[in-house]
Amino acid sequence: MMTSITRHTKAGTIIGQIKQHCETYFGIPYAYPPINERRFKHAELKTTWSEPLHADQFKAIPPQPFNKLEAFFSTHPEDTQVPKIKHQSEDCLYLNIWKPITASFNQKLPVMIWFYGGGYLNGHGSAELYNPQAFAEHAQVIVITFNYRLGALGYLNFNAIHEDYDMNCGLSDQFTALLWVNQFIEAFGGDSNNITLCGQSAGAMSIQALMHLKAAQPLFHKAVLMSGPLRFDEVQHSQNTAQHFLNTVTKLYDTTNLAALSTHQMMHALEEDLAQYGPSKGLELIYSPIFDESTMVDTTPDKWPVLVGFTEQEGDCYIRNESRKLAPERFLEIMKNNDVTVNTAAFDITTGKGQSEAITYYEFKQPSLRWLDHYQYKKKWLYCFNWSAPTAQNFKTPYHILDVVFWFGHTDILHAHHLPITPHTHTLMQQMMDTLGKFVTEGHVDWPVYTTIEDAYIFE
Repeated sequence: MMTSITRHTKAGTIIGQIKQHCETYFGIPYAYPPINERRFKHAELKTTWSEPLHADQFKAIPPQPFNKLEAFFSTHPEDTQVPKIKHQSEDCLYLNIWKPITASFNQKLPVMIWFYGGGYLNGHGSAELYNPQAFAEHAQVIVITFNYRLGALGYLNFNAIHEDYDMNCGLSDQFTALLWVNQFIEAFGGDSNNITLCGQSAGAMSIQALMHLKAAQPLFHKAVLMSGPLRFDEVQHSQNTAQHFLNTVTKLYDTTNLAALSTHQMMHALEEDLAQYGPSKGLELIYSPIFDESTMVDTTPDKWPVLVGFTEQEGDCYIRNESRKLAPERFLEIMKNNDVTVNTAAFDITTGKGQSEAITYYEFKQPSLRWLDHYQYKKKWLYCFNWSAPTAQNFKTPYHILDVVFWFGHTDILHAHHLPITPHTHTLMQQMMDTLGKFVTEGHVDWPVYTTIEDAYIFE
């Protein structure tokens, strides 16, 4: 029998549950549902509800294609149906709160908002990998996860299709979640003057986009950027992408009226549209945040402490083995689309290994270091994740996303893959949770600030 707990907020009464050593509040609407007249438009902050809100279960996830990685990073990795079972709906703008139980009901705790990755196509705030319960308890911080719109629904430049529609809808969801937390987290014992944004891959890119968004800049105090250097889309290019999508819709449904399409039709159009760009193994971001000069600044203010990092072999997530490699000319084309010119003398891109190494270097390490060199605030730290289990089939190398298992203390996921938790693995997990907790709480970590790659702390 779960014990319920009630909090009174400016928005209304909310009833959550006690789970182990956390108060949990799941499925809180932070924005009005982006459906009907709000479809294809920026999120609108929801600041009230009339009845007491029973926040005891996760809500629908954003519409998205099937995601094998979600099944893999779960406690049922053999059950590839896991992501298919989750209810998807365009009414998906909900957030979830984990608050450690403290001696004092209203003790102010640091706050961390988690931004999931997934290439702006996949992901949601209730995925097992992103359940932060172990970390929240360990670090004594409040953690919030939330959903934002994905794919065409989140990142197509709808404004190029109809003047009443908006661009950057997914980014507006993220901004609105940030607004909600600033307004309401005090009612849950959170410190609205100590908010850290933390994200991995597209989640880290999203945080960098918010750093450029003028209205978002006062709403957070620190940032953790895991494996996600940002490349903004440009307005002109995004207009071409929108036209490409509209052409796909017209071919499929003989209409240019997007509002008339069901969610299922939109998702079918998305899959057809993506297929026309050719195979990319997730390396080509067709839909991503667009640089909007009316709301954004060119250069981010150098004012936030940042913790930035990557895994030692990021690319192995994309090109797992020789059978997964791309045709060399297609690989070069994708990298060129990503503004990268590959030195083919240094990387043998005729092999999967060479492609993977090029991805790690050009898509993650080099741009992360370039960003840190450019970022002038002195409180900046670099890490590299280099743990692996060479004898375990799926954990032979420290690839993209594997570090999240450690940041969030997911021994349960490693157990599900029959991986023994050695004292070393356990210690590393504790150390990484300590590090993240310290940064979220105090804004610094236990190694020297970044000046060169030699300053990177290696988690191994």
